[in-house]
Amino acid sequence: MRWLIVLLSLMALTPVANAQVSSEPDFFARVRMAGFETPVEVRRTGAKMRLDMLSGGVSQTYIADRDKGVLIHLTSAGGKRIALLFPLNREAALLPLPLDLATLEARATVRPVGSSLMAGQPCRTLEFSGYLNQSGMACANSDGILMQMTQKGRNAPLFQVVAYARGAQDAKWFVIPPDYQTAVLPGLGGATAPAGPSVNPVKP
Repeated sequence: MRWLIVLLSLMALTPVANAQVSSEPDFFARVRMAGFETPVEVRRTGAKMRLDMLSGGVSQTYIADRDKGVLIHLTSAGGKRIALLFPLNREAALLPLPLDLATLEARATVRPVGSSLMAGQPCRTLEFSGYLNQSGMACANSDGILMQMTQKGRNAPLFQVVAYARGAQDAKWFVIPPDYQTAVLPGLGGATAPAGPSVNPVKP
């Protein structure tokens, strides 16, 4: 579950009113994270975010839908492709490694200290303190996306964006593929899977 906790932390944004969601930029980013074998691919459109990563030689996909309060985990095991649906608890998910500057500013003291260039993006260099009792340096681009975050006392960054492109992502990235069976985990309440023919129920 350690990887799931990290992924949830990336997906968790500062709680905002629905009217403000449209101001959050849609983007694709490739992020090099401490502890991951290869860069994590992040896609966001509106209230939906998708992460694709490699862990233990196995491809893993997580899709978060804030409107539905659902986290979808796409996995293959025993020859079956299964989509596991978990409740997405925003507050419980607020752990280290935010991708949005707004999340960091809401929970830490942030002070601009300069400027830099990261993945071809001009960014403001920031000093932060008090984020879950941690301090360090971060760099945010003009879209308010954190391009890098380094904890004080560490040489290597906790994460670093190595590729970034702003723009709406294709809707296909945020639905369950048609060849996946769907299993809803206990505690999901009234949340449902993304509607459409791409969702197949799990057979007993």
